[in-house]
Amino acid sequence: MMGKRRNILLIFTFLTVFLFLLSSCANLPLIGKKKEEKADKLPEGKTVTIEGMESIKGVNPPKPEAPSSKKPSVQSPQKKEPEPKVASVPTRPFYSPSLPFFQLGFKRKVIILDFENKTTYKDEKIGEAVAKKLSDKLEATQRVVTLDRTSVSDSLNREGFKFESLTDPSVMKRSYQSLGIQAFASGAVTDVSILSSKASETSEEEVAFATAKVEIRLIDASTGNLLKSFIGRSPIFGTKETGEYSRSKAVLKAIDFSLDEILEGFLRQLDLLDWTTTIAKIEGDHLYINAGKLSGLRIGDTLEIFEPGKEIIHPTTKFSLGWTTGQSKGVMQVTELFGVDAAIGKVVQGKGFGLTDVVKYTIR
Repeated sequence: MMGKRRNILLIFTFLTVFLFLLSSCANLPLIGKKKEEKADKLPEGKTVTIEGMESIKGVNPPKPEAPSSKKPSVQSPQKKEPEPKVASVPTRPFYSPSLPFFQLGFKRKVIILDFENKTTYKDEKIGEAVAKKLSDKLEATQRVVTLDRTSVSDSLNREGFKFESLTDPSVMKRSYQSLGIQAFASGAVTDVSILSSKASETSEEEVAFATAKVEIRLIDASTGNLLKSFIGRSPIFGTKETGEYSRSKAVLKAIDFSLDEILEGFLRQLDLLDWTTTIAKIEGDHLYINAGKLSGLRIGDTLEIFEPGKEIIHPTTKFSLGWTTGQSKGVMQVTELFGVDAAIGKVVQGKGFGLTDVVKYTIR
């Protein structure tokens, strides 16, 4: 009996161990199946819910990202693009001829003549407004001296020179020879358009916009020749004005835009004219000249005096080609500045000077 019981116990123990091992081995394939299911399900793009959020398995897999991550390294040589910027840096090489004049500080003398009003607004003083604004803008550059037309006319009359208008080329030449004036500016306002409306249906306040077209002619005083014409057009944006006199204010803004468009080219062309002045009076070895503090002269400046030279007229067109440089007669040094725009110079070389001689600055 004891032997049978022992055998039954052994069999029971063996079965228990066998079942235990069988159950533990059965778990191993389940892990493998889970891995296979993972690999199979990734491409299918099926969704599962994780912590209440829906996501798609297989989205943004690591392998497809690998080629894109290598792209920056392939394109890295293209980062040398900043090099071409060097070629676009110099933006003002063409203005270099006028730099010496800026350094010397000598200003050109210009007379602003009347501007013709060719617009439909004949009752408005638009031409006078343009002439005044142009004068103010030129003075603000510190490169130009604008002279009053009335005072210039009075000076020429006192010399006994009879004329009817400053627009006559012979009058311009006389202004150059007697007063050292370099240029005249004239022009016209050829178009002005105004748009206006109420600010809103419930408001009586007016809103106005305007456009303007201005033409300026720059004339060489030494020859009476037209140097160049400039045309400026204003955009409508930026001219908005509201309230009382909104239309007039909008027109003035449009004129400002038009003149700003012209100004730089006007000054560059003006810089092409030689800076000269004239002798007003001679007392021994002292010369009084028609330029001083306002024109940019300083005590100690050295100026050279030349004979007037000759005006060359084209035999066929009768067009003035300009003046030749006369023979040098001597040198003076500025010793005193007086009045608004006059100076005294002491002769340091030469003799036999006359009121028609030309005074220039020459770099020595």
